[in-house]
Amino acid sequence: MQKAMTLARGGRAEYVIFREAQAAPTELYAVEELVRWLTAASGATFRVQVGGKVPSKALVVASDPHYADEEFVHQRKGEQLWLTGGQGRGVLYAVYKFLQDEVGVRWWTPWATDVPKTPTLTVVGKSRREKPAFESRNPFWYPAFNPDWAARNFSNAQDAHLDTRHGGAVTYSGPSFVHTFYPFVSPEQHFATHPEWFSEVNGKRTVDRAQLCTTNPELREFLVAQVRAQLKRQPEARILSISQNDWYKPCTCPSCKAIDDAEGSYAGTMLALVNFIAERLEKEFPQVAFDTLAYQYTRKAPKTLTPRPNVIVRLCSIECNFRQPLESPANKSFADDIRAWSQKSQRLYIWDYTTNFGHYGLPHPNWYTLGPNVRFFHQHGVRGLFEQGAYQSNGGELAELRAWVLAQLLWNPYQDDKKLIAEFVEGYYGKAAAPSILAYLTEMYAEASGVNLTCFSAPNGSHLSLKNLRRWEQLWRNAENDTARSEPAKLWRVRQGGNAVRYAILVSWARLKKEHAPMRSGWPFGERAELAQKWLDVATSTKDAPQGWRPMTHVNEGGLTPQAFAERFLATERPDPTPLPADLPKFGETISLQEGLVSLFERGNLSDIKPDPLASNGKAVWMPGIHHEWAYQLRLEAASERLFSGKWTAWIVVRVETGPSTLLDEVAVTAGVYDAGERASKAEVRIKASQIKKGYVTVKLGTISPNAEQYVWAAPAVEAHIGSVWIDRVLFTR
Repeated sequence: MQKAMTLARGGRAEYVIFREAQAAPTELYAVEELVRWLTAASGATFRVQVGGKVPSKALVVASDPHYADEEFVHQRKGEQLWLTGGQGRGVLYAVYKFLQDEVGVRWWTPWATDVPKTPTLTVVGKSRREKPAFESRNPFWYPAFNPDWAARNFSNAQDAHLDTRHGGAVTYSGPSFVHTFYPFVSPEQHFATHPEWFSEVNGKRTVDRAQLCTTNPELREFLVAQVRAQLKRQPEARILSISQNDWYKPCTCPSCKAIDDAEGSYAGTMLALVNFIAERLEKEFPQVAFDTLAYQYTRKAPKTLTPRPNVIVRLCSIECNFRQPLESPANKSFADDIRAWSQKSQRLYIWDYTTNFGHYGLPHPNWYTLGPNVRFFHQHGVRGLFEQGAYQSNGGELAELRAWVLAQLLWNPYQDDKKLIAEFVEGYYGKAAAPSILAYLTEMYAEASGVNLTCFSAPNGSHLSLKNLRRWEQLWRNAENDTARSEPAKLWRVRQGGNAVRYAILVSWARLKKEHAPMRSGWPFGERAELAQKWLDVATSTKDAPQGWRPMTHVNEGGLTPQAFAERFLATERPDPTPLPADLPKFGETISLQEGLVSLFERGNLSDIKPDPLASNGKAVWMPGIHHEWAYQLRLEAASERLFSGKWTAWIVVRVETGPSTLLDEVAVTAGVYDAGERASKAEVRIKASQIKKGYVTVKLGTISPNAEQYVWAAPAVEAHIGSVWIDRVLFTR
């Protein structure tokens, strides 16, 4: 057994850091990082020797072209320890693994690092050789986008903006890294002259939430030219995405249908197109891989076609139950697709989903499924893993935990994921809070065992019962109290973590009230407005926040702000004072819901709230007539509790702005009521431009039994060539 190495004694360095004179930027930065963190740990000043004879007591930092770019070696030579790695990020990883495993440094988040303070710093100096399990590692959570944090936690994601000193990143080219059909072939520019380039659906060419005709020879040549031009603009890129739009309607023309029928999957035409482009451009761009999706209707592998060696297939898990591991019966269909693609693909990537896109702040008990799933991916030949989380801002439920744990697992999936979670909880939230938080994680995971946990789940799971939420709210309160007494510096972190339970209570308020009604005990959660204000303060206040943290800006993927979310629960305390529309029939009861309760998708681009003198309160939701997105979503979760008893008729007050080219007999707006819990439409209408061209009109959506999981939606329709859609409000009558 080798003797331990004492790097510093009593705050004085006993070792030298050595590097060669000719060192790449990555090596220089590796030395800088080693000195920085050894000094932070010991208080000692470590001298750096450049070139010459290596001292007998030295930590040697060097790159070696014989190792893979991300591979590293720790080699003990007497009292020397050589930290050597490949010429990419390998040398950095050699240093970071040493600091992590031998010195005990933990980079929990961009704003929270733990460095053990040991003036006499002794390490084992163990020899080892490692390389990452996956070539592409992307824990796609907002805290993971900091380049220093990403490098220190072994992420090589493009989104982390790793620069030269970090060894660069896996770089995508193109107008986007996904859903590139229309960015490459704009319907606005090409449909009029080349309708045959776009999907044929029910015998008619269309661009309405559709795809491309991937077998069309002219389209293929056009795409080759587009891709070639894009790669010439970005010669540093290593991957380019040629992938379907984020909706359905594949082409069913005779040529496309023949291939897809023969292959037993719509992936047939998709893969045939990508193989064609990859083959045409592989000699010109040998360093580039061409990426596509196996997503929704293209998820199933084709029978005979195989991806070329320079083609990456990204298989997407969007339909899965994320409470259950992929090897469970609940996910058999997706697991079978992984097995099929892994037998065909030399470079299989996965797009995995680790959050709830409709509710970033809602408890999403997938914590103890992450590890088994990452291992399953690796065991089936997956080479790249994109773990999509709450990526648009801080404030996602336990975002910090997932980012760190996933980063560790993407390097080595065979670590004990439960130990990693416990380590993070104890290190980041503190030893005082850890027992309560770990009890919360364990209990909720168990309570959700029968829940179909999707990446768009409504807040109505059986685990989010009144009894459970009361218990879990108390656990987080205990964690706060224990932290305040013994580790007050970490109190802010604990309050952030507990905000998810407050969110769950707010969005489940009506359901919880109904559950509580027959009980004799008092209501445990106080006033909704007060709870909403507390949630908002924790999510957005910079008071006591650490340097490097930014407030939450996105409550969901659609862009709902924390302020607008909280206002829903404050606004419902005040009835809408505006007069009812003149064209609304008379009813006994009416509930009016204004734009303050609306969630907008891509606000500022596809939707916005703007002044409108024609609207009942002087402002309305605006949507340009250039898209089909459900950019207007008014969620009923924050409506008056009386809405959730009996049947009501839903109405939407809407107008359009027309122009010389508007087709009055075409549909200008679609709208309806969707039940996210049941995943079913409860009402839907198609409104022609001629119906709403002369100002606001009150349009009946249908009669429904409202619940908190439903929302009223609306979208423009481009076929009518309108200028814009304006929505004043939604009404419920009975």
